[in-house]
Amino acid sequence: MNITINEQALEVNFDHLRNLEEALVEVADSYIPEGEQLFQVKVNGDLFSERYPREARYIDLETVTRLDIHTVTDRELALAILKEAGGQADVLIQALEQGATLFRLADENEANHYYAQVLDTLRWLLQIGEMAGQVLGVNLTRLRQENGDLVGNYVNDLEELLNEMVQVHQESDFILLADLMEYELLPAVAKWKNILIQLGEMTKV
Repeated sequence: MNITINEQALEVNFDHLRNLEEALVEVADSYIPEGEQLFQVKVNGDLFSERYPREARYIDLETVTRLDIHTVTDRELALAILKEAGGQADVLIQALEQGATLFRLADENEANHYYAQVLDTLRWLLQIGEMAGQVLGVNLTRLRQENGDLVGNYVNDLEELLNEMVQVHQESDFILLADLMEYELLPAVAKWKNILIQLGEMTKV
């Protein structure tokens, strides 16, 4: 298998590895310079982007003859992810609306699917904000929103809301859960989207 990093050949033997995920982890851990992150991957000349979590784990390394990797600085990656996060927040808002509707219609199986999607995406969005803040040197908890409120207070309120939602879900009070999703969490997600946009704007070079 031929491997390049930023168009420079990498002379290494990956015969001991089984799948693409293991190869990417090995490259990230051992061959990407400090302060840079893996950004773009081409497999056999085609751009590769996971369509579902850990898809790379299911790609046998024997099928990969060429692996081209491009990196970006931590700062560039943080700004790129912040830009993408706005679209993910919009997807999350749609899932909240759909999930709340399904809970009210007593379609519990489908509603729970959306509920799980909501929690996973929200967790990702929160992690993105924290990671970007660290990389960009911004203390998120001390950052003030456009209305003057501290982001730290927002995070505390969100944690309380999520704890309440978990309790309500365990009690199978799906009508109340639908109300919390639509009237409490949805506005909170919209606010977090604005925080991420604000973070990206204030750190542009």
